[in-house]
Amino acid sequence: MIVKNYILNLLLMLALCACSEDDKRNGPYPYPPKDPSKEYIEICDFENTFINFKTNDRLEYSVVDNPFKEEPNTSEKCGKVVSAGDMWELIWSEPVSKPFNFTEEGALFTVQIRSPKADAPIYFKLESSAGADAKEIVTVKSTVANQWETLEFDFTSWNLPDNVYDKIVMIFDAGVETEGGEEWFLDNIHQKVGEAVEPTPDPDPDSEYINYCNFQNTFINFKTNDRLEYSIVDNPFKNGINTSKKCGKVVAAGDQWELIWSEPITSDYNTKFNFSKYGGLFTVKVYSPAADIPVYFKLESTAWAEAKELQNVKTTVANEWETLEFDFTSWNLPDETYDKVVIVFNAGVTTEGGEVFYFDDITGPNNKSESLMTRYENNPVLRYQGAPTWMCEHIANVAILPPNESPDGENWWMYARGSGYNAANVYHDQIGLFTQDAATFNPTGGWIANENNPIIPHGAPGTIDEDHLLDCAPVVGGDDNVYFYYHAKCGQSTNTLHSSLACRKSTDGGYTFGDPVKLLDGVGCSDAIYHNGKYYIYYGYGYGNDGHMKVDCAVTSDPMSFANAEITTVLWPGGGPANHDRLTVNGTRIFRLDGVNKWFMVYQSSTRYFDFPDRFHVAYSDDLLNWTKVDNTKPFFKRGDAKQWDQGGIWFGEVFEYNNMLYLYYEGWGCEGRVPDRDEVYFRDGHSSTGCASVSKDEFLEWCGLN
Repeated sequence: MIVKNYILNLLLMLALCACSEDDKRNGPYPYPPKDPSKEYIEICDFENTFINFKTNDRLEYSVVDNPFKEEPNTSEKCGKVVSAGDMWELIWSEPVSKPFNFTEEGALFTVQIRSPKADAPIYFKLESSAGADAKEIVTVKSTVANQWETLEFDFTSWNLPDNVYDKIVMIFDAGVETEGGEEWFLDNIHQKVGEAVEPTPDPDPDSEYINYCNFQNTFINFKTNDRLEYSIVDNPFKNGINTSKKCGKVVAAGDQWELIWSEPITSDYNTKFNFSKYGGLFTVKVYSPAADIPVYFKLESTAWAEAKELQNVKTTVANEWETLEFDFTSWNLPDETYDKVVIVFNAGVTTEGGEVFYFDDITGPNNKSESLMTRYENNPVLRYQGAPTWMCEHIANVAILPPNESPDGENWWMYARGSGYNAANVYHDQIGLFTQDAATFNPTGGWIANENNPIIPHGAPGTIDEDHLLDCAPVVGGDDNVYFYYHAKCGQSTNTLHSSLACRKSTDGGYTFGDPVKLLDGVGCSDAIYHNGKYYIYYGYGYGNDGHMKVDCAVTSDPMSFANAEITTVLWPGGGPANHDRLTVNGTRIFRLDGVNKWFMVYQSSTRYFDFPDRFHVAYSDDLLNWTKVDNTKPFFKRGDAKQWDQGGIWFGEVFEYNNMLYLYYEGWGCEGRVPDRDEVYFRDGHSSTGCASVSKDEFLEWCGLN
C-alpha cells in the first residue's frame, strides 16, 4: 500500500510539473486579496486572473493576444468572441473560486469592451450555483465602434445577498439577429469597490413596525407601467425627516393611473403581512412637487384575495419630505394573505408629464409569524445525521402511538421515515422504529432507536417499494395485528417511476412486516384509523390541471384491500380562514383528546404549490367523514423563520396529548444559517428533520371555539 501511494503521488507531481501556462489558465484562480489602494478587485484580465468561460454552440470564444493595444487597454491578452448571428449568443462562466461578497466588495462590475458597432446592447448576468434567481442588467449599450471602452453594470441597489452568486454570463448584441462574423473583444472584468453597505438588521421581534424598504439595506423590488419612469437614486434632499443616502424616484408621464407595483415582499420573519397583532398601518415618506396631490396605496395578494386600496390620502406640502399614513387597521384584513404593494402618485389626474416624486422608508406592521403552537427550544428533536447512513439525509414523517394505541399496550412507539443509503450505497427511503418507556416518557425526546433499524427496509427488486417507503401510518387492527400504510415508490433504476398507496402486515407486534400489498395507484397515505370494526384510510388526491389536491378517505372492513371500500372526499382545498388552503390540502393526521367527543385532523395547506406547504390547520368531526375547518385566522402552526432549520416547507403534523398538553411532531425542510429563496420548492442544500411544538389543551380548545 505504501509503495502504491508513493507511485500515485509521484505521478501527480510529474503531471503538475508538466502543466503549460494554458493549462494553468483553465484552473480555478482565487481573486487576489483586496488592495486598499485600488478602487476595484480584478476578476479576470486573461493574464494573471481568469474566469473559465464557455459558449453556446455556434458562438466562437477564445483567449487571444490583444490585437488592439491602445488606450484604455494595452494589456497583452484579452477575450475574443465571433458572432454566429443568433439573437441570444452568450458566454457563461464556471463558478468563480469565491462567491461575490457585495457588502464588503461592492456590487458594481466593469468590463472593457471593443465592439464592432455603437449602440449594441450588452447584457451582464449574475447566476448562482446555490440555485438563487439569476439577476441581469439589460440597459447597457456600447457607445463607440472599434474602440476600447469601459462599461459599467451596477447591481448596487439590488440588495443581492453575499456569498450566493458565483457565475457570470455575458451576451453581446443581445436580442439582435445578424449575418454573423462580427468580432467582439473583452478584457479586465473588475468588481468595483464601493462604499460598504451595512447588512440588513434583523427585525426587532418586539417592534410594531418593520421598515420594508429604505433603499439602502431593505428593499422592495418595484416595477412600473410602460411610460412611468422609476429608479433608485441618491437622495437629492437630505434634510428634515429624511437624511438617508438613497430613495426612490418617479418621473410622471402624465397619464391618469401611473403606478409602481411590487414583487411579493419578504422579511426575515414571513412572506405575508399579519394585521391581527399590530394593526394595518403603513407609512411612506414622500417628496412631492406640489401639495394636495392624491397618493393611492394598495395591498395585493398572490393568494388571489381581493385587492384593498386607500384613496383618500393627499400630500400636504410641496418640495418637502413628509410622512403619509395609510391605515387599514379597521378593515379587518386576514393575516397571511397580502404580500404586495402598489403606489399611485397623482392618482386619476392627467398632466403634461415630467413631474418628479421621491419616496422612501415604506413601513408596515411587523409580520412576525404567529401561531398557536410554541416551538420546542431545542429543536429539532430528530436530526438527519451522517450515521446511521439510512437516515443521513432526512428523518421525518413520524407516527406516534401512545401506550393505549401501541402494539405492546405499554410503551410509546414511533415509526419514522429515514432517507439515506443501504449497504450497496444506493439511496432509499426506509422506515425506522423508536420507543420510550411509559414510566420515563419525555414528550420532547429521549427516543431509543431499535437495533434492527431500518425495521422496514426497501423492498426487493421488482416489488412496489423497491426504492422508497414514505409517509408512516401504522394502526393496530381488530385482530391485534399491526397494519402499516405508506407511500410506496419503485422504478428508480428503470426511469419508470411509479407510486402507490401500500400496506404491510405485522403479526409479531410491529417488529417485522410481510410483503407489500398495493391498495391504490398514484397516491400516498397520510393516516389510518381503526374504529368500530372499520379502517379509515386517508390520502391526498391530486385533481384538475392546476395543481389542486384534496383529501379522500377509504372506509373498509378489510385492511389489506380496497376492493369493497367506500371512498369519500372528506376535505377540499379553499374555504379555510384567509383562504390559506386555496390550492392544496394533504398530510392529514387524526387524533382524539380525553374528555372531548370529537375527532381532530391536522392538515397541511398551501396557496402556492402542490407539495411545499408552509402551514398547518385543523378540522374536527363527529364521524371521521364530515369535517369542519376551524374558523380562526391565527395559524395552528407555521414553518420557521428565515435562517432556521425548518424555514422551507412543513409536512405531517402528528399530535398527541400528554399531561393536559398537546404536542406536535412535524417534518421541516431547511438549511440553517443561510437564506436561500425559501419559497423555491425543495431549495438546494435542504434536509428534513423532525421538530416539536406544544400548546395547552385549554388554549387549543379555545382556539377551536370548542371550549
